[in-house]
Amino acid sequence: MHDVTAVDEKTTNYSTTVWLALLVCVFASLMLFMVFSLGKSIDDNSIERDILHFQDESSSYTINDIKALPSTSWTINEHQNFGLTKKPQWLRIEFDGEDFDRLVEIDYAMLDKVDIWLFDTSLNPLQYYATGDKLPFKQRPILHDKFLFTLPKRENATVLFLRVQSNGPVKAPLKIWSKPDFISYISTHRLFMGLFFGYMIAMGLINLFIFVTTRTLIYATYAGYVFAFALLIASLHGIGFRFIWPKNIWMQEHSVVIFAFMMMSFVLLFSSKILELKKYHQRFYVAFKVLIVVYVGCTIASFILPYAMMVKLLLILFLFSIPVVLIVTISLASSGSSIAKYFSVAWGILLFSGLAASADNFHWVELPLDSSYLLMIGATTETLLLALAMATNFNDRRQLAKHAHAEAQENEQKAILMQDELIQLQEQAQINLEQEVQARTVEFEEALAKLSSINTDLQNMNELDALTGVMNRQYFDKVYAQECARSRRHRQPLAVAMLDIDHFKKVNDSYGHQCGDDCLVAFCTALSELIKRPGDTLARLGGEEFVILLPNTSIDGASGLLEACRVAIEKLRVSSGEYNISFTVSIGLSSKVIGCDGDRDELLSNADKLLYAAKNAGRNCIKSGSF
Repeated sequence: MHDVTAVDEKTTNYSTTVWLALLVCVFASLMLFMVFSLGKSIDDNSIERDILHFQDESSSYTINDIKALPSTSWTINEHQNFGLTKKPQWLRIEFDGEDFDRLVEIDYAMLDKVDIWLFDTSLNPLQYYATGDKLPFKQRPILHDKFLFTLPKRENATVLFLRVQSNGPVKAPLKIWSKPDFISYISTHRLFMGLFFGYMIAMGLINLFIFVTTRTLIYATYAGYVFAFALLIASLHGIGFRFIWPKNIWMQEHSVVIFAFMMMSFVLLFSSKILELKKYHQRFYVAFKVLIVVYVGCTIASFILPYAMMVKLLLILFLFSIPVVLIVTISLASSGSSIAKYFSVAWGILLFSGLAASADNFHWVELPLDSSYLLMIGATTETLLLALAMATNFNDRRQLAKHAHAEAQENEQKAILMQDELIQLQEQAQINLEQEVQARTVEFEEALAKLSSINTDLQNMNELDALTGVMNRQYFDKVYAQECARSRRHRQPLAVAMLDIDHFKKVNDSYGHQCGDDCLVAFCTALSELIKRPGDTLARLGGEEFVILLPNTSIDGASGLLEACRVAIEKLRVSSGEYNISFTVSIGLSSKVIGCDGDRDELLSNADKLLYAAKNAGRNCIKSGSF
């Protein structure tokens, strides 16, 4: 009888789980459909003309300095995502006469300073706007959640210069809208945001009312989590600054980290209580308690410490704590906890959406849609799953009470059988243990043999030149192949310079090989001080021959660096023993965008030919050219 009842209950629970999973999938699919519809509208109104970018490394450029920049100082930027940086980012776009009376939108609400200049084609000023989170909301050109302004009505082209700067992640995705298109988009956007906040507020209020009537802390922590998450999304979309704290600039700057830390504090406390970690899983409870204390402390610290510091700390804690919580819930789910199964899926969704949003904000990846929308979908789905977990929790308690009496009777009958089985298990465990020890011993010996082989391979793969300390020919061949592939993939020029110390044989013959070795070391040291850009490579091919690899560098860009190298070597004086030795270097320079496999060998060959041309031209010079 008990077996039949158990089967019926399992069937019912399985059916319920399937329907709940279907409900969650339908709800998430509906939100995804709306998000991709919004994304399509945004993509259709993306600026298709070239957007030029310049990073102000010194943070000192004015608009007059920017206007005077040569065209070579600007680079084309497709996504306007610059990651976490405090350096000002400048953008330049030219609009033709057909774009007049349109709306230009900066589709990111968390920028501290935004300066916009509009000029005619002769760079005569037309209009200037100053906005950003460092200014009150009412000073924006158009009172909107994002940064919005109008192109002036002109028959001729208009040149736009944009300067953005922020203490957090810096993005400036630009969109251009006709007014009817923008009204259509913003109505759909408002509908989506209204559904999201309506859902979050409803979930929060329901659980808050249940807490007031039952005084059960689980409901209060769940309501706190929902409200904190809603305020976080409101901050990310500029809705909080527009409607809740429009005059509080300090709050706008710190709101994201405050509500993010607060949200994690509440959801960790809620998870700890509903999973009953303190009662059944003391080790996991301690881990959760430590995380809760850390997040509460960070919430308080967010009111005091700088935003730039706290947003980095938030990312580090998020990347650490979410996987930890996910591992705990998966562990509990694998041990049979039905509540933990919902939590595993919920935390997995939060981890995915949070990582995607973080990676997009810190410019690690480029997403095809607004990462904050993805975060909203993850939050909505997670809150639904957590609510289902609470319902499951009460159902599980009812089922446990129902079966408690039946299990007590069955336990007496099982006790005798279990005693016999225990003896058999002990005997079998001893046999299994001996077999397991033997198997692990064999595996350990095999692992040691493999480790020894790998260690030998690593020793053979030494990629440093023993004398000079720069990279050797083996390393250069590997990196050169990689950079050629990157040049071919991204259509970027790759520069290669072949260097040969002039009359080096005379140095060895006149002063001895020890002096020659000292000269090689000094030569490499001098060049290494000039070649500082990440990705640039100096390698020794053999003897007095060296090569410099400069990715994403044209002939003009490389010539300046190599001329500085030539001058530095010409001025170099090497003291070795009783001698003061000087020498010069000849350089062959070639650059090309790799288009096919044959270009890789041709680029090196051309640089080598130019090196011999430099030697034939009297040495101590540079010969450069493309092919």
